[in-house]
Amino acid sequence: MRHTLLATLAWFLASLLPVSAAAAEPETEDAALATAAVFELFESKCNDCHGSQLTRPKGKFGYMMDLQRVAANEEYIVPGDPAKSELFRLVNEDEMPGKDSKEGPATAAEKLALQRWIIAGAPSSLPEKLADRQKELLAAKGPVEAPKKPEPSFLAKALAWIGRFHAATTHFPIALLMVALVSEAIGWVTKKESWLSCTRLLVVLGAASAVNTVVLGWLNDYAGVSEVYKIHKWLGTATALWALISAGAAILFECREGTPDRARLRGALFLGAVLVSVVGFLGGAITFGLDHYNW
Repeated sequence: MRHTLLATLAWFLASLLPVSAAAAEPETEDAALATAAVFELFESKCNDCHGSQLTRPKGKFGYMMDLQRVAANEEYIVPGDPAKSELFRLVNEDEMPGKDSKEGPATAAEKLALQRWIIAGAPSSLPEKLADRQKELLAAKGPVEAPKKPEPSFLAKALAWIGRFHAATTHFPIALLMVALVSEAIGWVTKKESWLSCTRLLVVLGAASAVNTVVLGWLNDYAGVSEVYKIHKWLGTATALWALISAGAAILFECREGTPDRARLRGALFLGAVLVSVVGFLGGAITFGLDHYNW
């Protein structure tokens, strides 16, 4: 059995190597995506009051579309540290855009993009299309209308709102699948068949709640903001599928103590616990960065 667990762990760690490499490579792409998203946020919700086309911009802050100049303003941006950046606080706490703004406060995805942009060092490079648009905005005189985005339907808004419960539901599959492994470990040590019933119940409930969490995660989509988010989303989906397979194995096979089926079930539960841990870590990294466990 121990050989099975060690082999499973070795396989999983080997499978993580390309993922780790992929996570390390797209840092520049992450920064580019966040920069583009922040530019669009500033244009749609900040430029009307803080654009260079205004003779009297609010707060005497009239260069919102000049990302390089915004990033250089130490009163508002501390590159690498959103917590010390006043601009992030204003946007995150819905003080900007103001209550009188017709565009409304920034969305959760826009706040996340601003946070990731600051963490990346507040870069100013934009793709060619947005760079051209930036030149137009900085050279403009008088009011400038931002391109209107299509208004989402009521159904789209409702589904996005339901998706916000994704973070709250992650606790259920994490707890249930982890405790399922603990239950099976106790059964392994005590050699009592009765623990299998407990393991089966926990893994079935854990798999069901994992599917629910994944569905909410897809509804609460932040696509295009962070490469870490993309890995979190797909690995989380794979973890839910793995939990379903484990639950099916626990129900369909006899899994008596000492049989190969029982050894495979324990290996599956161990791998599931590792997957849940990695997905949870990446979920935290979306908001706080990959170094959020640093001492």
